[in-house]
Amino acid sequence: MIEVVFLGTGGSMPTEGRNLPAIAVLYEGWALLFDAGEDVQRQFEKASIGTNRSMAVFVSHAHADHLLGLPGLLLRFSLLGRMKPLSVYGPAELIDFVRAAQKTINLGTTFETTIYGIEPGIVFSEKNLSVRAFEVDHRGFALGFEIVWERPTGPFHPERAEQLGVPKGPLWSRLAEGEVVTLEDGRVISPDDVTGPPLPPLKVVYSGDTRPCESLKNAAKGANILISEAMYTREHADLAEERGHSTAEGAAMIARHSGVTLLALTHYSPRYFEGDEVLDEARSVFPNSIIARDLMRIRLAKDGSVEVVHPAEALK
Repeated sequence: MIEVVFLGTGGSMPTEGRNLPAIAVLYEGWALLFDAGEDVQRQFEKASIGTNRSMAVFVSHAHADHLLGLPGLLLRFSLLGRMKPLSVYGPAELIDFVRAAQKTINLGTTFETTIYGIEPGIVFSEKNLSVRAFEVDHRGFALGFEIVWERPTGPFHPERAEQLGVPKGPLWSRLAEGEVVTLEDGRVISPDDVTGPPLPPLKVVYSGDTRPCESLKNAAKGANILISEAMYTREHADLAEERGHSTAEGAAMIARHSGVTLLALTHYSPRYFEGDEVLDEARSVFPNSIIARDLMRIRLAKDGSVEVVHPAEALK
């Protein structure tokens, strides 16, 4: 239903096996890219996401490790003949950054490219899925993103459809997706006639870079997946505060207080190598925590169940 693909999980600088921040959320033919760290273009290829699909890019803040990969990605799309339009959303500085790239390195695109300087609020909506930006507590203006899929209907009840004489097949699917249908005898059947009350929406929250803050805690309430930076462990809490980042413990506290189902930790410092210390610290507070690896995938089904596919499996 919704698939999260970690294209880059590093913090500050790339290391062997860990690119800089970039996360793709795949949904019904769309690819929504959150941040575009250096060399994200090659990660796109490794993940087999495709370069000509419907797409939007969301940049959390104007720091180098989160956006230096954007010009290369746009150039790659052009060289491979992309034609579909592309929208890029982020802080106002992003517009100046792209204009500078256009002027200095002759960055042109074969497709319509629109850059939006955004403020907190709903910035994207498509097929029952929306993206809301919210301000977080980093150095300068920075955003987190709340991705929400609103269920068009409640659970479909086949027995009700059969009782009403709705033939099994495409009409069932259309009703389950919230569409009113007309039968051959002229009767109009509403989705409410064959479905139950809607279930809670599915929600994925991406923190961007931030200290723990109320806006993140509020956005994460009831989230199926919280993707949070965890740049430091509590041993370096002073650096986290000084530089506007979270510790693993701080991210886990947010997950626990907000009733999150799964916490995925990313953007952790190269000093932690494999990130074992980061994961151990988070799990001491919030047991259902994982450490993100490049090319790891998290699949979120319509029923809210979560499946983590580790990189070796993801590439099969």
